[in-house]
Amino acid sequence: MNDTIKWKLERFLNNKLREIYLDRYEERHRFSTPFIQNTKGFIVSDARLWWGDCYAFTDSKDVQCIIYCKKDKQKSMTISIDGILSDRWKISVGMLYRCMDTMDIIAKEFRQLANDLEKEEKIVEMGRNSIHPWLKTILQNQPYSYYTTKGENKIVLSVKMENRMQLDIPIYLKSFQKIMPELLHTIQQFEKVIGEAKIKVLISNSNVNRQWIKT
Repeated sequence: MNDTIKWKLERFLNNKLREIYLDRYEERHRFSTPFIQNTKGFIVSDARLWWGDCYAFTDSKDVQCIIYCKKDKQKSMTISIDGILSDRWKISVGMLYRCMDTMDIIAKEFRQLANDLEKEEKIVEMGRNSIHPWLKTILQNQPYSYYTTKGENKIVLSVKMENRMQLDIPIYLKSFQKIMPELLHTIQQFEKVIGEAKIKVLISNSNVNRQWIKT
């Protein structure tokens, strides 16, 4: 599992805890360790951390609500699914109950997300390995000079056109298979438009930070 997928899964778990926290914000009651240990029949481990006790309320060995009890009696909680941990959150009894009640649902959504991200990464990796050979084939024997720039989730194809103008085409790794068959036709369309223009035309991506005027 790469760092990007791991980060997205951690963010997913943190968002789930945030939802539970906001839902139970007004129920910030105190609770004692014996009360926790006997609730809902969850298995409790007596694992020790250097600063206090850790109790793992377990649905299975790979899905847990983990309660951290510091020496000053403050308590926090994480969700752990398949080895991925969320951040620690200060908790209430209501938050603990809600987390345990929804662990199966959270785990199912988590694993579906993990599966989707793995599939997406395979497509992206295929794009990284395939785009440049594909470009060479498509632009072979065409009257264009070009170079590519690597981005985080895309490769930008820059094509030299008439009047020293440059056409930049983002080829997104997730959808490169749809983009590549239309690539040459797209370049030719822009070349025709530019060739017929009576004034000099510059082509670039729109600036999202500008205050665009709609008419």
